[in-house]
Amino acid sequence: MDFIKKHPCWTVAIIGILAILLDFLSEQFAALGLFVAIWLLAAAVIAGVVLIIINMAAMLLVANDKPAAGVILSLPFGGLGAVIGTLFNPSYKYGNAVKIIFSIQLWVLIWALVSFMLETVGYYSIIGGFAP
Repeated sequence: MDFIKKHPCWTVAIIGILAILLDFLSEQFAALGLFVAIWLLAAAVIAGVVLIIINMAAMLLVANDKPAAGVILSLPFGGLGAVIGTLFNPSYKYGNAVKIIFSIQLWVLIWALVSFMLETVGYYSIIGGFAP
């Protein structure tokens, strides 16, 4: 438990690596990752402008030292903007929380991309199993 408290971002990275390794062992877990990848792609295409605005707002709120608003906007995929905001304001009260949120978002994205790549290279036939 001390390791988790001292190194929360490392803990998230270890869990992310384990999720990627589990992709290679479980087709169902890879299918879930593929579903997340498709959902993320659709969200990026449909709400791309909104995501850019959320990230810019999170960056500005963190840079201007607005603690609650910066963390709240970092939750819906505004983590990148909030982390960039901590570069302008290193004394941000919730800088560690923003970094953990961004780390979780980054590892979910990596896991989804690995699942998509496993389907693409033919390691699994997730989509092919549902085709007529």
